[in-house]
Amino acid sequence: MAYPLPDPPLADDVVRLRPWTDADAPALAAAWADDEVRRWTAVPARPDEDHARRWIAGERIRRERGLGLDLVISPADEGDATVLGEVGIATIAGGPDRAEAGWWIGPDHRRQGIATRAVTLVAAWCRDELHLELFAEVDPDNLPSVWVAESAGCRLRLKR
Repeated sequence: MAYPLPDPPLADDVVRLRPWTDADAPALAAAWADDEVRRWTAVPARPDEDHARRWIAGERIRRERGLGLDLVISPADEGDATVLGEVGIATIAGGPDRAEAGWWIGPDHRRQGIATRAVTLVAAWCRDELHLELFAEVDPDNLPSVWVAESAGCRLRLKR
C-alpha cells in the first residue's frame, strides 16, 4: 500500500507535520549527528548534508512503494519552517494493517511535548484514515520515548 500525504496536513495549535524539502538538509544532517538521536534511532554512518539531500529526494519513492512516510515536525505557524524533529511510519511484518512509528526531536526542542503531539497526530490519522494499527518499538531505557508511545496511543513493544 502506498502511503499518501495527509490531506489536510496534520497540525494542532503547536506543531504541524509537513514533507521534507531540500532546504531541510542541514537540519537533518545535524540531527543525524546528534548523540541522542544516534543513540536511540537508526541513522546513516555519514551524517552529512549530501547524504541528507539524497535521503530527502528518496522520500516520495519510499512513500509510493509503501515502505514508509517521513514528515518534518515544524511549528504550527506556516511561515516558520524550523525543523523541530521528525515523525514517520514504516511498514512492518505482521500484515497490511500495521505500521511502526518512529520519531526524533532536535536537542533545542526536547522535553516540550512536541514528540507526543506529533505522534498523537500521526497515530490518529493512521487509525482513522489509513485503518492501521500503529506500533512503536522503543528501548526500555529511553523513558521519554516510552512515555510518548504510551501517551500517543501506540502499541508499545520494548526492544530487548
